[in-house]
Amino acid sequence: MKENELPMDRTRHAVYTRNAKRCVQKLLSRYYDEGTAARLWEKIQLQYCEFLKDEPALAGVKVTVSSYDPILIFAWYAVVPDKPPLGEVQQDIYKSFFGSFDALGKIFDLNRKRDNRLAGWIFQKVSDLRVKESERFPASFRMGSCTYDRENGVVRYSYTRCPNAEFAKRHHMEDVLSLMCNCDHMAMRKLHAALIREGTCCTASCCDYCIVGDKNPIAGEYELVTRENGLLVSVRRDAEHDGRLRKTKGTAGTDGGNR
Repeated sequence: MKENELPMDRTRHAVYTRNAKRCVQKLLSRYYDEGTAARLWEKIQLQYCEFLKDEPALAGVKVTVSSYDPILIFAWYAVVPDKPPLGEVQQDIYKSFFGSFDALGKIFDLNRKRDNRLAGWIFQKVSDLRVKESERFPASFRMGSCTYDRENGVVRYSYTRCPNAEFAKRHHMEDVLSLMCNCDHMAMRKLHAALIREGTCCTASCCDYCIVGDKNPIAGEYELVTRENGLLVSVRRDAEHDGRLRKTKGTAGTDGGNR
């Protein structure tokens, strides 16, 4: 079925991207013969449209990929009769959502002050965009705060609402959501950075991000562990030692401010 034939309300919703389509079709071809893969793809498309019927309208958001591509991944997993181990497809999901970071990693290194400060500026701009979008689309991503500690090279921001997490909880697909969330860690590694995240909107009151160069001492204070639902979270190596990270929490540098 061609995308322009999908039975969906285009005044309320957007179609998944080509990257997401290629990702799902690649997964289908890996596990099924050509005829079965084609039939399953059409069922996945229809399931995507069925999911959209109960979703808030987000067609007008600036970046639809972060809201609609995950729904196609959820539809894929809901439809395929043989559920593959999610670890087997993690790299495929990453390539679909963050494949461009492979090339960016050859240019950017968040251990360098210049690149680190640029990252702080970029995240602030993204924060500004999300704030404006949430005013028009209350069901979209909602920012908590965004700060940049220029002295220590620490970018901090948070989401207090994530439409992907809300979807996963409604449909009891939190394990599939981890495929998307874990991509954040993989993308930051490509930029020679570490993402320190102790919770997400699916498991806590917010999705908290602390991004530092991977050579920053703060990065060494945490280790990544995998929860039962497959989600990667950051855990302090020494819970009794406050470390430098506590000093940066809530601190605004010269390049960013609290929102």
